[in-house]
Amino acid sequence: MAKRLLSRRFGPPVILLCILITGCTAREGVRMPTAAAMVPAENALVLPPPGGPSVLSVVERRTSNAVEQDIYLYTSAATPGQNFLRVQFFGPVGTSSAQERTAYIPIRSSEMLREAYRAIPGAALRQTADYLQNNYGPFSYAFGRGRGNDSCLYAWQQIRPPQHRRSPLRDYGTIQIRLRYCKTGATESELLAAVYGYTILGTFADPDWNPYGEPPAVDPALGRAGNPIYRHERPLAAAGAPIQPVRLVRSAPEPTSAIRPELQQETAAPTETVVPTPTGSPQMNPPVPSGNSTIVVPTPACGAQPASEYP
Repeated sequence: MAKRLLSRRFGPPVILLCILITGCTAREGVRMPTAAAMVPAENALVLPPPGGPSVLSVVERRTSNAVEQDIYLYTSAATPGQNFLRVQFFGPVGTSSAQERTAYIPIRSSEMLREAYRAIPGAALRQTADYLQNNYGPFSYAFGRGRGNDSCLYAWQQIRPPQHRRSPLRDYGTIQIRLRYCKTGATESELLAAVYGYTILGTFADPDWNPYGEPPAVDPALGRAGNPIYRHERPLAAAGAPIQPVRLVRSAPEPTSAIRPELQQETAAPTETVVPTPTGSPQMNPPVPSGNSTIVVPTPACGAQPASEYP
């Protein structure tokens, strides 16, 4: 009826204009999701250790104060759910189009078990009471049995400088990591090796973003006379395994007036001096892979939020 009246009074051009305006109005009301996007597997912010589980796909979300990734891992277990690494990097993203902010929720062990049950439904999980550390600091986990002969693990870690070392100008930022890992016939130690072996690759371009804190001081005994460092015994190589070179460590010279040349052991393999490094320290310079696998989040553009607003 309305079209007939418009056609009699104004003619076909006006009807066509009304249809176009109506179509534009409807099209403006439809919004495509821009917060999440698929990225190549080599752009994962965290990679599992060599030997698996392998990365299948990565879903990334960027907000004004964080970059989040769900890194889906290969799963062959019968327990419902998908293995994944879930990571959050809080820092100066500098994305001008991102209006949303990611709420910072500290990781509390008292709440992690409920989160683990949601990630691994039906599994009988037990939270460990041990204090454990990997290369990036302390972590914790829950382990249990899933469906059939499955073993399941849910681990969590928060990497953040101590309160007395954080400031708006340097050593700020936070990384949160969750790992859901189920595997048929695996032991607790085998699943736990994935927590000790994963590598953090992502970083922000801001040099003051440093959630790892200051590196520990070098052992003062290194290079000092009277503190010999001895060779560590290694187990014999299995059949067919490559033979490792023999490593020799010379003890500190005796404080005598005459300096005698030291005898060198003749071996078919090269020799070198071993200087141990402190274990358990954070990796201040994470390894950078070749190609386009390095993810460097751009520095904040004009109008970006100051560092004090990041966790």
